[in-house]
Amino acid sequence: MNLHQLKIFHTVAKLGSFSRAAEELNISQPSVSIQVADLERSLGVELFEQIGKRICLTEAGRILDAYARRILALVEEANEAIEELKDLHRGHLAVGASTTPGIYLVPRALGEFRKRYPEVEIRLEVGSPPRIQQLLLSNDLDLGVMAGQPGSRDLVAEPFLEDELVAVVPPRHRLASQGVVRAEDFLQETVLLRERGSETRQVVDEALRQRGIHLPKVLEMTSPEAMKQAAASGLGIGLLSKYTIRLEVSAGLLVVLPIADLPMRRSFFLVRHRDKRLSRAAQVFVEILKAMHPQETLVGTPATE
Repeated sequence: MNLHQLKIFHTVAKLGSFSRAAEELNISQPSVSIQVADLERSLGVELFEQIGKRICLTEAGRILDAYARRILALVEEANEAIEELKDLHRGHLAVGASTTPGIYLVPRALGEFRKRYPEVEIRLEVGSPPRIQQLLLSNDLDLGVMAGQPGSRDLVAEPFLEDELVAVVPPRHRLASQGVVRAEDFLQETVLLRERGSETRQVVDEALRQRGIHLPKVLEMTSPEAMKQAAASGLGIGLLSKYTIRLEVSAGLLVVLPIADLPMRRSFFLVRHRDKRLSRAAQVFVEILKAMHPQETLVGTPATE
């Protein structure tokens, strides 16, 4: 058994095809078949079986593939550790983030990272928390930034930043002059919410459930940008992260209404695989991200109790 054989075997297992593995590895299909056959002979087991038109792993193949992923990840990690000695003159950084941090927190930090280390290849994946966790578990990301604790024991999370959801309305709205609103004020208004299943919606639903509040008029939207535009146009009261509305508040398009009796807070976490060592690039990115986003309250908005 050697690393070359393991890489070929793992690629076939990942793609479920000898021909596609050959194409990805830029070698001939007969070479792929020969290397897999040599590996099977050296181990004394069959690693693949044909089921209909599909290539599937045998039980022995599944066991070996689990080890192959770990071995190849360690080899990649060793190469990355060596590259760190070159002062980040090359390498890559793959960051995943859920919607709010992925749009409003992470890009600015990545921009600063790019200014300092222009030769490092950067990738940002924005998706749902389950999607980001899946990519971390498959070693396709170096680091994740998301709301809430991960659901897998193979992932570890470090608290990064406290967030608060606030109500926003246009300056001409009847509640804009109140300064502070109460939950009962929402019962007479259309409330703009993110779609069910989103991390922001989960925070709102839990806060409402604890207070026993049912909102009679709700308008669901699939992005914070759509919610801000809808709120500024007077379609309803938006419930949004304080980090998503800074530009609109500064421009006078939206007014923040702290909610006196309905606190809606959450934490953003830095998430990584338990067995993955953070590269030098990932470490520097975390330092930049933390320096750019200290614990703070929205400018001009009193903190809610």
